[in-house]
Amino acid sequence: MRSLPLFKFGDRARSTSWGIALCTMFIVASFSIAGGLETSMDKLVGGFSSNRYLITLPGDGGPDFIPTSSLEPFADRVAKGTYVEAVALPYNETVTVFSISDRYGVLPEQFYVRENDVLIGPAVAMSGEITIVTNNTVTAAIDGRFSSSFFPPSWILAREDLVQELTGRSVDNYNFAIAREMNATGIAALEDQGFVVQPLIGIIDFLNSGVHEIKNDAVWVLIPSAFVIAVLAYSFIGSETADRRHDIGIVKTLGAGRKRVLGYLLLNALVISAWGGLLGVALGVVLSYALSTAASAMFTSVFIIETSEMLLIVSFFATVGAGVLGALMPAVKMTLTSPVQDLKEVAPFS
Repeated sequence: MRSLPLFKFGDRARSTSWGIALCTMFIVASFSIAGGLETSMDKLVGGFSSNRYLITLPGDGGPDFIPTSSLEPFADRVAKGTYVEAVALPYNETVTVFSISDRYGVLPEQFYVRENDVLIGPAVAMSGEITIVTNNTVTAAIDGRFSSSFFPPSWILAREDLVQELTGRSVDNYNFAIAREMNATGIAALEDQGFVVQPLIGIIDFLNSGVHEIKNDAVWVLIPSAFVIAVLAYSFIGSETADRRHDIGIVKTLGAGRKRVLGYLLLNALVISAWGGLLGVALGVVLSYALSTAASAMFTSVFIIETSEMLLIVSFFATVGAGVLGALMPAVKMTLTSPVQDLKEVAPFS
């Protein structure tokens, strides 16, 4: 017996495919975000893994300026920095301007600023030329953006001499430092002098544990999404068999066995699910990269959204599997009816 065109890719099939595609897109995007966050945190942990510490000297109005000779014993393990609160004109916004001197490569990132220019963080909405005002006034041109896993995206990166001019202090003065490979003896010596030494890895470990929980929880996205896909496939096959029951009865009368009818019905569910799965995977990839681009623009490029080949394969086969399973019940029910019962149904347009 040749296959009969009992089903067509009509409006019902198209709407079902789009519904399945949206569920698949949600699966792909959810796992992409979770996987990207894990990769981002692994990158951050790698940057902080060499035992880095933030060193500050508390003062009455916040971190005080550190005496030049205080960190001499650790000179080759320290990146020195200065930050100052200022007002940026003509925007009339309060901003934090900072500079960093990393002559020994303590940080995994480079903080290079051209002469007469500053770099803004991703969260700063400024362009062109700005005038920075504290006790002193400095004019500089915005030359681009910096991206950092150490410093907030709302800060402005400037040259050392520009920040020192704003603070009115000499080039050798700074109010924070980042050190690496500090042992307990060195930390104790600094704390005896009144310094506060904070391990940066503790903050990252806390965030990292939260990200791993998010990734584990993302697995549960599969359950409701697969359920919705199964319901869509169930509704599609159920509606199609109800509309075409008379035609299926004719096919049974011509000699089609239960297995052949069941295989034909499940094949239709497979085609609809596969089409929706492919469309959903494509939409999920587009959505993932759109979110990645937005995250890079709004925050910092260290935060990425990752879509792997294995994720796409798992998402596609989960979609197809859920669709076929959802269609199994109405398909089996259709095979159990007798041709006589089916033929009693009035054919459409008869």
